[in-house]
Amino acid sequence: MSQHFLIGNGARQGGILSPYLFTRHVRGLIQSISACRVGCSVAGLPLNIVAYADDMVLLTPSWHVMQELLYTLDSHCHDLDIACNTSKTVCMVLKPLHKDRVVTNEFPCFTLGGVKLKFVEQFRHLGHILNNSLNDDDDIKREIQNLYIRTNMVISRFRHCSTRVKRVLFKSYCLCFYDIALWKHYSVTVPSKFKSCYHTCIKKLFGFSRSDSMSGILMQLSLPSFDTIIHNSRILFESHCFLSGNIVTMHLCSFS
Repeated sequence: MSQHFLIGNGARQGGILSPYLFTRHVRGLIQSISACRVGCSVAGLPLNIVAYADDMVLLTPSWHVMQELLYTLDSHCHDLDIACNTSKTVCMVLKPLHKDRVVTNEFPCFTLGGVKLKFVEQFRHLGHILNNSLNDDDDIKREIQNLYIRTNMVISRFRHCSTRVKRVLFKSYCLCFYDIALWKHYSVTVPSKFKSCYHTCIKKLFGFSRSDSMSGILMQLSLPSFDTIIHNSRILFESHCFLSGNIVTMHLCSFS
């Protein structure tokens, strides 16, 4: 039991009960949109809304259906006395996988609560960068940049520490790759750049030269190889999906 606290608007930030209370609050909204029975086929499963707390994604095969879902969303938000942040709400047209299926790049603006929404070619959802080509190149580049930033931070602050301390810091701060298990469609050169970034950061942090053997360095420092990190992340992610109990998650994982 916690101490009493007052809430003036919304759920308490950081509260344990906040996600649970919010999902109960918007359950009717999600059910109403799902009941429209119009959406996209994802791995053979019909979907028109994907929600994680207050982050929601609407999926439709046509402009008119999307606008109808936005009307439904706006109506339920008004009934629940909540507001959508239209400055953070964007629209994206996904390019078809088959080039012979041409899709126009120009559509009338969608409106939500009387506000016109802008179109983008990519956006960040739950920390993962999604683009209209449905490849992971932009998200891999994001992680490359983050690895360089974290490694340079460790070097600037702990350059005089022992190898043992640097190894612990590197594992704690630099190997925390985010959502790498989701990467599936990407260009051949982009993962190679990430692998090169991983090797460069290790050599720079621990004082090795560029000509030193990377295999010997990894064995000496007891660090995993880049391929091992990717493989273990995917296996762990798949096991979590199968054990999640979520029907959609389990279906998508089995399909992939």
